[in-house]
This record gives sequence, structure tokens and C-alpha cells, in this order.
Amino acid sequence: MQTLLPNFKADPWTNVAPSRWVRRALLAASMAMSSCGLFGETTTPPAIPGAISSHADPSARISFHALAQKPRLSVIYREGDPAPALAVVFATGLGSLPTAALSAVVESRLTSAGFSPRVRAYRSAFRVEWFVEDASRVGTFFAAISRAMRDPITASGPDMALVAKRVEAVQKAPLDAPELDPVAACTGQLGVVPGQPPVDTSSGAFVTQLDAQRREALHAGRMAIAAAGPTDFGSLVFQELSRSEGWPAGSPAVDTLPTADSVSTYVVPPGGHAGRVVVAVRVNDGISAVTVAERLAAPGSALRGRLAALPHPFLPLEIAGFARPHGGCISITLESEARLSATKLERAAAYAAAIAKHEIAIESAVKANHSLVSRQILAAPDPRDVASRAAWWALSSPIPRLTPRATVVLGLPPSATPSAEGSSGRTFVQEHERAMASVGSPAADRRVAVERGQGELWVLVASPCGVGDEGAADAGITALSLLSAVAAHGMTSGVTLEPWIGADGAGLFAHAPPRDDRETPPELARRVGNAVMRALSPATLTTSSIVEARTSMLTHLERSTGRGGIAFEALAEALAPEHPSWFEPFGTFTRVSAATLEVSRLRLRSLLETPLRVAVLANMDVPQASEVGFSIDRWLSPRDASRSCSAATLGAQGVRPSKLRLPRDAGLGQALVAAPVPAVGATGHDAAMFTALVLGGEGGLLEKTFPPASGVRATVRLTGTARAAALVVDLRAPSDLLDGAVMGLMALLSTLATSGVSPADMQRATDLAMRHASETRFDPRKRLVALWSGRPLAPTPPPSAQAMQIFIASTLNESSLVVIEAQPDR
Repeated sequence: MQTLLPNFKADPWTNVAPSRWVRRALLAASMAMSSCGLFGETTTPPAIPGAISSHADPSARISFHALAQKPRLSVIYREGDPAPALAVVFATGLGSLPTAALSAVVESRLTSAGFSPRVRAYRSAFRVEWFVEDASRVGTFFAAISRAMRDPITASGPDMALVAKRVEAVQKAPLDAPELDPVAACTGQLGVVPGQPPVDTSSGAFVTQLDAQRREALHAGRMAIAAAGPTDFGSLVFQELSRSEGWPAGSPAVDTLPTADSVSTYVVPPGGHAGRVVVAVRVNDGISAVTVAERLAAPGSALRGRLAALPHPFLPLEIAGFARPHGGCISITLESEARLSATKLERAAAYAAAIAKHEIAIESAVKANHSLVSRQILAAPDPRDVASRAAWWALSSPIPRLTPRATVVLGLPPSATPSAEGSSGRTFVQEHERAMASVGSPAADRRVAVERGQGELWVLVASPCGVGDEGAADAGITALSLLSAVAAHGMTSGVTLEPWIGADGAGLFAHAPPRDDRETPPELARRVGNAVMRALSPATLTTSSIVEARTSMLTHLERSTGRGGIAFEALAEALAPEHPSWFEPFGTFTRVSAATLEVSRLRLRSLLETPLRVAVLANMDVPQASEVGFSIDRWLSPRDASRSCSAATLGAQGVRPSKLRLPRDAGLGQALVAAPVPAVGATGHDAAMFTALVLGGEGGLLEKTFPPASGVRATVRLTGTARAAALVVDLRAPSDLLDGAVMGLMALLSTLATSGVSPADMQRATDLAMRHASETRFDPRKRLVALWSGRPLAPTPPPSAQAMQIFIASTLNESSLVVIEAQPDR
């Protein structure tokens, strides 16, 4: 984690990606002297007499004072430290070399005066920190600081040895490329442009210029002092500063701001990090920079989710917010998860950078969190850091009406020479322009219905490709990935997620009521939209969520298809050897058992590349539904044209296996008798549905043929998708009864084919269908799927008796049936 000034180092901030760190720089924003509203409301500390202008943070821990012709002062009240601390921060407004040299002058002169300060320099600022072991020396310290600022710099002075050392150190660590200089100007990183002529610190011209820079930068207008310690120490510091004299006066520093956005590339020098793209954006306010950085770096942020969903995913290595003397800076460093060729890297990085810029813009529009000011100051364990943070906050101020300016820089591998096709940087610039042009554009088809007064807002985000892309090797991975996304979601958002593995597609339901009376319909819409898209991000999945989802799916498969899914897996391979999940969208027991986290992430990423469709049941109005769409589009853009769904067709049936063996403790044998039927939505599928109703359930023909006393349990189900379907009768019986049960079923189907379905049985099936259709209309899930698919929830009219007889005779004849038997191993 970074802290106040640019490049302050502390502990890394975790929970960004496996084995990766994202460091947040909760750097200062403006702390206007007149603003007490940044903090909570409690009692104020005792006022310190004699201040020209004083106010205290109402949390009774920080107070601010402006003294005539003296540096501004912040006092942080805290106890328990081995010693209190003082910090002096200078905002020089100069570059890296002058700032490093001036910091060395001040350090040298304080050391000569008998102090042991900790001094750290940055591009245009430096800080001086001192542990106050002896409080009686505070006045002497102030006198030494003011004298260090006033006294001229001479070529023969004792300061020049340390100046030469500091300048040499900066010159030996240049930036990787000139293209990174605007980034360093934004973040405050110390460093010079490579190839810059070395500075001769022994020359008279250098000394003369440095002394002029001392007069320009080392004065009360460009510095702030802060004290961290007990109440009596704070009072002492104020009194000593009030009595002090000799502080040079001057104007605050002014940053040089970029006048336009820039996009560029550079070739990484040997030993550098290729494949990294940096996005640095100057914003008008440091508080906004801090707030945005915190939101972007948060676990589950849209930035992380969108980057992980890219065809070539990127990881955020560093997310930082900086306060500048004027305004702020947000910097994001990204790296490709995989090693890419130069051309692929440029194209992928262009989209990653566009996402980063888009997220910065979105989060910058949200109200800044002013509580970060006090929280960031008080969080440091070292009182020197506490004091430095407070001093830097006091120096920073906003820039009214500033247009944010972005600098985007990509580091290309050394092999990316201008002569290599697509690797001169032109691809990156062009692709970035293309990506930015599509940012915010509608990315998913929307279908909306308004149901005013409903308790919840309902959303379905799904791909019409469904399980169409699945083959024999990955049957069930789509369902597993969606179940894992739900398992990883949690309930902190207050949004309930449910997987949808339908005949027409696959995706997630999301629904939620308002949090309370204060949550507006648009806020509810954004919360639900963000929750469902966050869950669909590959970054959301974890090892534990995969384990939980796999366990649930295997339990479902075993309960619905038999012990270990052995018989049904053989049936699916016989009906559709290349695409078993077209018949059973939850796949096969074997493939689900072997699925890994990485495979599931790849499947979610692939799902997000398909032409997604969104259905919304708004409980308020159309604008609420539009807000859901905007939230979802945020997660999907920018994107290339969606890839189309697989055009594969059902191939020839596979080999029908001989009798299979179940585990010895299975108890009952199993026989599956199945026939391919028209796919869901195709002509003739309604006849298959009514045949299943005639056969199954209480009072159905299977129950009449195999009553409980027979020792045979018979069920029927219609399974499949819009690509393929099958009517499956599942017989469970002791081994010695199983063959007879199969023969009994064949006889029943033969009778139906010759004699047809009786009027009573047909009426029973019709009643069941009508009852189901009536109940379906009360389920928002069914209404949402109907809206999503474009199919009305109207009851399916029953086929005629003649149509039923023709269907059964042509579909359920013995030559069309596939029979799979599995007996316990003896």
C-alpha cells in the first residue's frame, strides 16, 4: 500500500488476484483550511490560543492552524508512541534533480545543526521527518529549518557533497523511456528522462541555478508542518512555531498540466517489464483521486472484473491515487496474464487501457469520500508518516473546472522494432482509439417489461448460445461455471443470484428488493446489474466455489440420472457422442468431476464473448430498466464484434454399449429406454411433451404398468435443448426384474403405437399441462425467460389423438429406441 506522498512505501494491499498485489496509494487530497466537514461530528479539542486561523476536526484528533507569515500547521493528537514526531513537507514545483538537490541541502544543514532527520525526495516534493526525543528542542528545530531555507548555497559549502551524491543517485536510475515522463509528472515518481545530459554539480552554473531554485521553492508558501503526539506536545509545537521568525515568504507551487490526452508505446530496455501498460489521469481534486483509487482497487471492482473478462486478460499490478499541490492523479499499471506476441499485445493492451480509462471516468463521477482524509492520516503506525500525511494534505488544493487528461503508455518487448509488422506502436494507438469509440455503447440486446408494484427487480443475463459450444470433452462446464459464479457471489450486495441452464440459453438470474426506503429505483437497478455482471467475471471464481458447485452438480446428476451417472453418460454418448450436453445441459458425471478452476474461468470468458441478451422485469418504470442495461453494458464494453454461436449440428449416433456395471453397493439395476425427439421449440416437440405427461406422474401409464408392488420404479423425463432432445424412461429394479421391466415397457409403447392414447389419459395430460401453464405465470423466473426468449407463456394446445398415435408409432418404435442397462457388480 502506498501512502501520502508519491511513492511512499508501506505494506502491499492484497485480494487483487492470485499471487498478485495491487497497491493503493491513498494519497492526499485538498484539505481546505476552512473545511471541517471532512470528518465526523463529536466534540472538538481545546482551541490553541494565538492562532490567526484555527479549526479542528470534530473527531478531536486533528486540528489545523494558519499563522501569519509562517508555514501552515496541522496537529494530530495521539498517544502511545515512543516519541512524538514532526514533519515538514515542501512542494517545490520543480523537477526530480532540483528537488533531490534541495532535499540534500536541507538534510545536510539539519544534520550539521545536530538533528537526525529522515528525508525523502520525490519528483516535485520532499519531506523531512524528525522523532522528537527532546521536546525542548522543537524551537531550535524550527530555527534550523528556517535557516536552512534562507542561507545561500555556495560551491564551497558543506552541503555540496550530499547534493552531489543525491543528484548522482537520481541520474543513475532514469525512467525506462521518455514516454513515461508524463506519467512520472502525474504520479510524482522520481527520475530523469533517459539520455538527458548529466549534471555537473561542481560547476558554478549549477550552484547558481540551485541557489535560485532555493529562493523559488524553499519558503512558507510551499511548505507545511505537522506534529503528531500528545495534546501537550501539540500545544508546545504551536507555541514554538508562533514564536519563530525568519520564514521566507512566497507563492504556492503551480503544476504544469497536460493540455491533451496522449497514447504511446516504447521498447522496454533489457531487464525491464514488457507487456505492461500504464494509464495516468490528471483530475481536479486529490480527494477524488484517493476515492477513485480505493474503489478501483477494491475486491470485486468492475475494473478487475472487466479486465479478467477480456479475451486476453490483464491484471492490475498497481492502482494508486495521488494528491498533487494542485489537483490529483490516478495511476493504473496493468500487465497481461499471458505472454503475447507484439501484435496481440498491442491490441489486447489497447482494450485494457480503454477499460481503465472508462472506469476512472465512471468512478470520478461518483461523490468523493471525504472521510478518507482523516482515515488515511490516522492509519499509519509510525507517527512520522502520520505527520507527513497531514502536512501533505494541507498543501494540496483542487483545480476548478479541470478537464481530466490521460496519458497511456505501453511497454513493448525488445523484439518489437519499427520494422516488425504491427509492432511499431501504430497498432496500439489505432486499436485504443477504436476501443475508446465503443466504450459505453450498448453491448447486449435488451428486452424490458414493467411490472409496477412488484417487490423485487428481476434480471436475466444469458447467452443464446447456451451449451452449444460444448463437446464431449467439456460437457457440463457451462453449468458448472455458472453454479460456481453463484457460489462465489456471497450476499453482501443483497442481490440473490440463481443459475439458469435453459433449453434456449444459459446465464444468471439476479433479483433484489430495495435495501430500504432511501434506495431509489435507479440505485436498485445499478446494484442488481453490477452484482450479476460481477458474478459473471472469471475473476470471481475461486477454488472453493468450484468445489461447492461441482459437489452440487454431481449430486444433481446422480439423483436425476442414476448412480455415478454411468447409465445416462452411456446414453448421451450413444445419442450424441460429440455433444452429450445437448441432451443433458448439466453434462456428464465424468467431465464435471474432472473440471478445473482454469477451465471454468475460460468458459465464463467465452460466454461473455457471445451475443448476450438481457431481460428485465422492472418494478418501477422503463428508465429503471434502462439503468440496468447501462450497468451491464459497462461490464461488457469495449468489445469487438460478438462471436456467433456455434453452427455445429447433431452427428450420427454412437455405438450402443453392452450391459454396464454399477458399483457393487448400488442395490438396484437401472435401464434407460430413450428415443430422440424434436428439439425444444421444433415442430413435434409438443407431442413429445404430452407423451411424457401421459406416461409419467401419479395415475400415469407407467404407474399403472409398474405399480409399487411390482418392485419396479419407473419415471419419465423429457430432456434436451433447442439443438436436440430425447424422451427418456428410467427403470430401477432388482437385477432379476430389470429385463422383465424393459420388456413390459416395450409392450406398453407398442400398445400405444397401435391403439393410441385413451381419451381419459389424454384428458389427464391436458389437465396437467393447463395446470402447469397456469402456475408458471405466477413465477417471475418463467415470465423473465419468456421475455428473454420471445416465447409467450400461453398454454400449449394438446395435439390430436391421431397426431399422438402417429408420433408414438414413428418415434417410440423399437428400432428407434436406445436401451442402456446397468447392473450392480457382483
